Amino acid sequence: MEHFGAVKHIILICYKAISPLIYGAVIAFMINLIVVRLEKHMTKGMFQNHVIKRTTSIIISVLILAGVITIVCFNLIPGIVESVRQITARAPKALDTALAFLETHLGISEDIVNTVQNFKLDEDVMDSVVALIENQSFIEALKASGNMVGSAVSVVTKLFIGLFFSFYILAQKEAIGDYLHRLIRTYLPERVGSGMEYIGKIVYDTYAGFISGQCLDAAILGCLLTIAMGIMGLSYPILIGVIVAVTALIPVVGALFGGTVGVVLLIMESPIKALTFLILFLILQQIDNRLIYPHIVGNAIGIPSILIFAAIVIGGEFGGVLGMFLGIPFTADLYTLVEQDMKKSVTHRKLSDKPV
Repeated sequence: MEHFGAVKHIILICYKAISPLIYGAVIAFMINLIVVRLEKHMTKGMFQNHVIKRTTSIIISVLILAGVITIVCFNLIPGIVESVRQITARAPKALDTALAFLETHLGISEDIVNTVQNFKLDEDVMDSVVALIENQSFIEALKASGNMVGSAVSVVTKLFIGLFFSFYILAQKEAIGDYLHRLIRTYLPERVGSGMEYIGKIVYDTYAGFISGQCLDAAILGCLLTIAMGIMGLSYPILIGVIVAVTALIPVVGALFGGTVGVVLLIMESPIKALTFLILFLILQQIDNRLIYPHIVGNAIGIPSILIFAAIVIGGEFGGVLGMFLGIPFTADLYTLVEQDMKKSVTHRKLSDKPV
């Protein structure tokens, strides 16, 4: 344990050094999901030239991603800003309604209600603010916020470096794969090398199918919810649709968090609208879980629900939201490998038990 801190420090230094390359590998993996599908249709004419086909597919894939991001920014962000403005404007009235409910049904003192309703930034409060600003801990907090800005700039810089690195990976992915294959076959025993390549293929197929399918399913659910809320005249359709789409990236429990946020936002305006939204959300989620999700994601996960829940809990403990998202296909890989190993063991036993 005494050397654990030193080892951890060395690992962090190595990670910081190669983090742009890791970002590039992740970006290349995501773009490659589009590149592979495009190249399946590029078989004639000038696309018979490998260099032209690969370059064209990479450029189109990047343009597709950039176009999606642009559409999201120019169409969704104004709606989100307007929804936030409406929520801010309605918050005082919602507070008054909540206080009146507490006073009527729970017997909260009228003096407390009046104190909260008449709260203003008086001189005492302003003096407290001044004292907070002069406090050393506040200064330290400002320094910490400056460090956060510096860290954000560093991450953005690394992402740009990783983006350019991803282009090199995509352009030469066959050569990289061939080199890794020769490296494994040269320095590892044949059985170990074959096993590593087999596991690598399973991991790639699982993550590729899961990530692309999960993103598409989340986008469909968010769009359906936004359209349905617009038709029914419910408030904040774009904001809630985006929240549900983002949280739905985490299977099973993700969309429920987004739906809960939607209920909280709407209940400030009207309990009836909140109840209407809840019923609508549950109906759409059932349609998604039973009809859309199985066809889009398919067998990319293929593990029992209890293991999905365990993967979400453990992944969240180790890696937060990203750990929840990536922990599920990782668990699916382990489950697949264990299942295949058990089938091989059963087959081997049956062959061994047969009389000679």
